Amino acid sequence: MLRKNPVQKRTRQTLDVLFEATAQLLQRDGAKAVNTNAIAERAGFSIGTLYSYFKDKTSLLRALALREFARQEAQFAEALAAHRGLGREAIVRAAVRQGFAPFAGRHRVRRHLLVLFGHDVELQRALHDMVDRMTDRLIEALDLDSEALPPARRYILIRSALGPIRTAVMREHHLIETRDLEDELVQLVLFLAEPRARGAAAY
Repeated sequence: MLRKNPVQKRTRQTLDVLFEATAQLLQRDGAKAVNTNAIAERAGFSIGTLYSYFKDKTSLLRALALREFARQEAQFAEALAAHRGLGREAIVRAAVRQGFAPFAGRHRVRRHLLVLFGHDVELQRALHDMVDRMTDRLIEALDLDSEALPPARRYILIRSALGPIRTAVMREHHLIETRDLEDELVQLVLFLAEPRARGAAAY
C-alpha cells in the first residue's frame, strides 16, 4: 500500500500531515471532490511527494482508514486503563465514547470512508479483528469471567454500541451529536455485561 516504509521520523511526520490534510478535505468537500492535487496542496507538499508514498487517492484513503483503526485501538486501551477502578459504568462509558471518537469526531470523514470501503475485504477483516481485541480488553477491564461469557454475548458486547453509532454516522442522524445516544448505549453494554444476563433468558 505504502510505497515507502514509514520508519524514519520525517516520513511519519509527512504521512501525518498528508492524512490530516485528507481528513480536512473529506470533512469539508466529500470524497468525490477530493483529489491528490488538492491533498498535496492542502498539506503543503508537491504532488511528487504524495506519489512517492501512494500510487493514487484510493491507496491513500485506505492507508488513512487503517491508520485510524490502529489509533482508535490504542486510544481505546488508554481510555480503559485511565478509568480502571472507577466502576463499571465509568469504564463502559469510556469504551462507548471511543466509538464516537474516530477522525477526531469528524463524522463526515468516517461516513465517506465507510461508503468507499464498506465492501473492502481487507479493511473489514482488520476492523473485525480490532473489535475482537477491543472486546477482550473491555472484558478484562470489567473483570468479567471470560470463560463463562457466552460466545454470542462476547460477540455483541462492543458491536452492540458500534452498530448504532455507524448507522447514525451513515445517516447523519442528529443523535450522533447528542449525549442521549451515548447514555443509551452505555446502558445497553452494561446490561450485556451483567452476570444476571448470562445463560438462558426468561421470556
